[in-house]
Amino acid sequence: MSKKQSKTIIVESEKLNKFEKTRLLTARALEISKGAKPKLSEEELGFTPLTTQDYLKIAEREFESGLLELEVLKKE
Repeated sequence: MSKKQSKTIIVESEKLNKFEKTRLLTARALEISKGAKPKLSEEELGFTPLTTQDYLKIAEREFESGLLELEVLKKE
């Protein structure tokens, strides 16, 4: 499988270092800023997203809820 076809990224939160977690959160925040719908409703989020900083908060809540569909591929 080529790199272009591989969009999947594996998330195991207890094994991610701070750089990998940051990369996942910013990637998801970017997707949301480009028009992707959040996986949590406004009621579940507890706020109405209004600013660009809210995109990162949404990504963090999705990560904490286990809803982030991104994976990290690591070389062993």
